[in-house]
Amino acid sequence: MSSHATVSLYHMIWAHYRLPFLKVILLNLVNAAVSVGIIAYINHTFISQPVFNTLSWLSLGQFAMLVLLLLVTTFVSQYALTRLGHQFVYELRNKLVKQIIDTAVPQIDHLGSARLLASLSSDIQSITVAFVRMPELVQGVILSVGVAMYLGWLSLPLLLIVMFWIAMTIWISTILVKHVYHHLRAIREIDDALYQDYQSIIDGRKELALNHHRAEQIYTHDFLDHAKSYKERVIKSDTYHLSAVNWSNIMMFAAIGVVFAVSNYLGISMGIATTFSLTILFMQSPLLHAVGAYPTLQTAQVALDKIQSLELADYQPAFRTGNTSQHWQTISLTDVNYRYNVSNNSGDNNANDVDDVDAQTLTAKDSGRSSDILKNVNLTLQRGDVVFLIGANGSGKSTLAKIITGIFTPTTGTVNINKQPVDSQNNADYRQLYSAIFSDQHIFKQLIGKQGQQPDESLVNAWLHKLNLQDKISVADNQLSTDKLSQGQRKRLAMLIAVAEQKDILLLDEWAADQDPAFRRVFYQTLIPELKALGKTLFIISHDDGYFEHADRLLLMKEGRLIELNAEERQRASADAISMLK
Repeated sequence: MSSHATVSLYHMIWAHYRLPFLKVILLNLVNAAVSVGIIAYINHTFISQPVFNTLSWLSLGQFAMLVLLLLVTTFVSQYALTRLGHQFVYELRNKLVKQIIDTAVPQIDHLGSARLLASLSSDIQSITVAFVRMPELVQGVILSVGVAMYLGWLSLPLLLIVMFWIAMTIWISTILVKHVYHHLRAIREIDDALYQDYQSIIDGRKELALNHHRAEQIYTHDFLDHAKSYKERVIKSDTYHLSAVNWSNIMMFAAIGVVFAVSNYLGISMGIATTFSLTILFMQSPLLHAVGAYPTLQTAQVALDKIQSLELADYQPAFRTGNTSQHWQTISLTDVNYRYNVSNNSGDNNANDVDDVDAQTLTAKDSGRSSDILKNVNLTLQRGDVVFLIGANGSGKSTLAKIITGIFTPTTGTVNINKQPVDSQNNADYRQLYSAIFSDQHIFKQLIGKQGQQPDESLVNAWLHKLNLQDKISVADNQLSTDKLSQGQRKRLAMLIAVAEQKDILLLDEWAADQDPAFRRVFYQTLIPELKALGKTLFIISHDDGYFEHADRLLLMKEGRLIELNAEERQRASADAISMLK
């Protein structure tokens, strides 16, 4: 997991985009210089003239050119900053998705899809909005500095008084904005809860249709509570924000009165006072936009903090797609233990995998203690083996499958390939040996062949017929026409995808459980021999005792311990597997 401390949005921009950002600052300095030049030109050419009749067409033409130059420099500076901002968001989104791909499955299980989707949507959107508004803040700050320098040249005492007035205005605005930030953080937490509600309502749509009491409960007590909290928080946030903007707006107008009152008291000329007043009016919009943009930057910082709190893997631009273990002969597990630890929120157990959570584990979850799901497991797989694994629900079968495939890492003990330990350095490479169809498999509609190449078309077409999918599915440009099938047919479709990958090892978690009796027979009597003929090593979780004869080896998982059955035990299991599970 990433060990980097939380960094601010500003630090990240400065660390990774320093040169482009300095270029943007330079462009804004040019824009500020042009703006100050226009103010100075108005002061010395228009305000200083005793009557307007003395103005020449040349003066008006020069003024028009300055306005045109201001238009160009404003556009260029804003475009440069907007482009930089969206480039930052583009790279942040790309890195976040790659980090999710690279992060260990237990951590992703622990975070949950709702929280990840909230970051990919709400958090990225918040950062995007901040960068859209950032030009207003940057230009407002730089323009204020440039204008202040010019006004100080005209009258330093008057400038100091005006600056004190504006500083007081901004100070009170900042106090109001702090309340905005407080509510924004709360809103972001509520966002996670709302996404969880959305996911429950969408994923549980069938169950809710059958039980309106449950539907009413989740709508009234979960969703509406969170929606109401969100509404109350966002109203308070917007109220403080509007108060800050309105306060700043009114006080800027009041500053004009302060300018004339102080000018009269200090004996400053009417021309200078008028220039100060016009400048304040000129600066009112940039300053207000800058004040208005600041909360969006705070929202972006909240979003960035939320992304960093996910504790995803460090960003690595490359994918480790090589496979240096192609010539493997044995894979062995030595004294493997796997522990689900609730107290540290490791999330190593996936609550969606029922087999991973037995009564003992659930008790441990309730009490906050640890529980060993796997206990001193020893196993050696030979290349070409057809291995069946049986076991009661909660015995640890699915956890063992994820240990074998490298998706989970043993708490203690080792996984070895050709007697070489599988560790953090080679685990990604080791996982490339496997295709797997888990009970909660996801169907990808794009077929991929060996080592990421184009799939073997003849192989795909042959297995479409073997799996009896030729009338349900068509393949064009390596793309499946649909995945809207029954559960059993979806499992067959997953088999087609796995065969097309041409990996050495195929792991099947209760694959046949969703097949009709006729195709279940086809699977055991026809497909398994054909998969073995393709050179595959098969690890199959199954309870179909009538077909155990098709396994080279039969394993039993019982209360986290693995036992290999001998010939006599296999006969008993084939006659009555249920009795072996007790």
